Amino acid sequence: KSHAWWALAQDERRELFEETSHHIAIGMQYLPAVARRLYHGRDLDEPFDFLTWFEYVPRDAPAFEELVSRLRATPEWDYVEREVDIRLAC
Repeated sequence: KSHAWWALAQDERRELFEETSHHIAIGMQYLPAVARRLYHGRDLDEPFDFLTWFEYVPRDAPAFEELVSRLRATPEWDYVEREVDIRLAC
């Protein structure tokens, strides 16, 4: 996330995340087909504030693509400065 994101008050970030972008509600619509785990790393002084791990079977790949497309279209995503997309298949 950008410095502008972290400069917002906690309540402002929560409102953007939950009430404006509906980030959690969007993700819930894709369960159980697309499972997600979020790791917070901002306090570790690493290049990324968050790491999100998604799991889905190949037949649910279209649902995953739709999910990330919807998340990227939210106002919250305006605060994302950099994203790395790594995909592994079994």
